[in-house]
Amino acid sequence: MESSVHEVTKMPVDEVLIVGAGIAGLSCAIALGRRGVKTTVVDHGGGAVGASILFSHRAVYALEELGVLDRILAAGRQIRASERSWWTYVFNAMGERLPVPEPVLDEDWSLPSTVFIYRPLLAEILTRTAVEHGSETLLGHTYKRVEPDADGVWVELTTGERRHFDLVIAADGINSGLRGEFFPEAGGPVYTGSMSFRMMFRDAPEDWLSGLHVANGGTVASTMLPGRHFYLAVPNHMERRRVDQEEARTIVRRVLRDYEPSKMFAQASQMLGEDVNVIVAPYEWIFVEPPWHRGRIVLVGDAAHATAPTIGSAGGMAVEDAVVLAHELGATADLERALTNYAARREGRARLVVDASATLMRTHQERRPPQEEAGMRMAALQKLAEPY
Repeated sequence: MESSVHEVTKMPVDEVLIVGAGIAGLSCAIALGRRGVKTTVVDHGGGAVGASILFSHRAVYALEELGVLDRILAAGRQIRASERSWWTYVFNAMGERLPVPEPVLDEDWSLPSTVFIYRPLLAEILTRTAVEHGSETLLGHTYKRVEPDADGVWVELTTGERRHFDLVIAADGINSGLRGEFFPEAGGPVYTGSMSFRMMFRDAPEDWLSGLHVANGGTVASTMLPGRHFYLAVPNHMERRRVDQEEARTIVRRVLRDYEPSKMFAQASQMLGEDVNVIVAPYEWIFVEPPWHRGRIVLVGDAAHATAPTIGSAGGMAVEDAVVLAHELGATADLERALTNYAARREGRARLVVDASATLMRTHQERRPPQEEAGMRMAALQKLAEPY
């Protein structure tokens, strides 16, 4: 986790625009703010949406490096390194535990192996921490025009301002507008053939199981969060299209019928009423071949390497990106060298996550044996347990 070269006193940037107030963007604001860089974060949205998110293995160390881990642990749930990995909690349709391999962590591993948190709470923590480190966060605003010059980037904002920045960080997600404008050769996301249906149940029964549940319908993920808020993620192999709430609940109930020998999923189907919001999204991926910068515009997080959630590492990779980018900007006064080193350190790890996640999604669709799927997942997670 050390920088590729020695730290220097003078950063090659003083003022940075971050487009996107998701995990990647806010993590960049914190990582740079801790090093004295002034950041402005813009996001055309009005705030975070989503259900649960997990961070596992070295991504937990990245959260600690940002100084946000204690706040996340206070608001979420953790699995200690001394316990079995969350990924080993694999159940069949009857709710019976299946034997699967697990990653081996270093003997000196001192942090939780996995942490879970409700996404809107995570956004609050990251936003508050970014502001504490001097970030200007403008939700509901974004850029209108970006014009690089020899010394930086002129940006016209929807606030009406025209400002000059030393660097623009594209943290605007899998459908990044900045990537489309400045990296047109990268193309767009690839649809995996499956849609995601995610939801939160309030006051869930205490005996509901957290983990991965396998049956003919594929693999369903679940997590119990504090306050008996229960997260359920249900995939469905289908065409990519818009799905309204009524149809979404119908699809979820149909998929869960494969699991109804388990009392938990029969209860979930009954509790899936109009008060449960189902978040529907396509499972997609993209990997941009390095370099990840064009002049003074650099890609981070999903803008550079979005992934299906089958090894649960998209959020963790975004946090790691932010930490490594700050490392490299703090290691040399040469901006071009810093941005090149950042991508060089991240390329292999990001490619591993994208490739492994896409392969695992195919095993879901092909309904391969759960032990085969678990073995592939654990091989990838073992690599992600190594330093970033």
